[in-house]
Amino acid sequence: MGWLWGGRDSSASKDKLDPSLRDFLEKEAPTGPKPSLPSKPAQKPAESHAPEQTQAEAPLQPAVPPQSQFQDGRYAHLWKNYVPQQVLEDQGKTEQDKLRDIVDAYNDRKAEIGRIALENCSLEYMAQFDCFRNPGFWQAATLCRAESQKFNRCYDVQSKFLKALGYLTMDARSPEDSERIQMHADKLYHQMLEQEAQIEKAKEEGRPIPKFESVLSKQNVARAMAGKFLTATPVSETNRPDDDDAEVWRHIKPESRQRYEKQLAEIPPEDQEFERKALLGELRAQTGMAKKVEETFIEERINRMKRREAGQATIGDTLKRLWGWG
Repeated sequence: MGWLWGGRDSSASKDKLDPSLRDFLEKEAPTGPKPSLPSKPAQKPAESHAPEQTQAEAPLQPAVPPQSQFQDGRYAHLWKNYVPQQVLEDQGKTEQDKLRDIVDAYNDRKAEIGRIALENCSLEYMAQFDCFRNPGFWQAATLCRAESQKFNRCYDVQSKFLKALGYLTMDARSPEDSERIQMHADKLYHQMLEQEAQIEKAKEEGRPIPKFESVLSKQNVARAMAGKFLTATPVSETNRPDDDDAEVWRHIKPESRQRYEKQLAEIPPEDQEFERKALLGELRAQTGMAKKVEETFIEERINRMKRREAGQATIGDTLKRLWGWG
């Protein structure tokens, strides 16, 4: 709104307005001087006889939080006692509130995986929808089976790719990072389709079936995250599975691991790799959630001990101590 006080382009801007609106603004516009922001804090000139200051001894600008528009120190006195809203809300939460937040965040991530997989498979979904709405003769006879199978497989595989790429993990990330994972899952899915097409073509022509690198191999995922173009290039030998997931299995009971491995063995060989990666991604997320729950219990136990030492223990603190909760 700087043109209200005049400027280089003020007359040109006002000429483009509706005449009645222009007359109103000319009558109601402030007539005083244009308000100005406080100037940037001036640096004190260094004295000639003073010894040269090192970088550690140099005077620092007044600290302001990242929420301030002026990072050079202006209005620093107004931000002196600022506490972010999220911190204030966390301080007022009870143990039950914090545990509920952890579970809700995990459930929200699971629900979001379904929404993102549907978004990545929007073309397959629209093909199925158009088939149901205006089916041809063969499509009506088969009840759009081909289109439904294509969409269902896209939705299922993209969901597993999202889990394998770590979308379920409880780590804090920005919307841009979430969108990047979504694009990576879509890239890897289309690379998988390209590999399957080359395998089918080789079978039809009677040629040896080409062997490809796993779609979810460390190298493939790194190329997808780097934004490089992915192609289904045959390799001479299949890569050995990565051993980076041993840490995840270390937290799983032996009987549970045997059950998981038995379920994976019943899946077709061509689908076992990304099924295994999706399972490990889900187990990694569950382990992270359990760790956050444990940290919440420890923090709450420490707070109970502090209140008891200060003579401010509540009835709930006393009951939990009698029940052996510390």
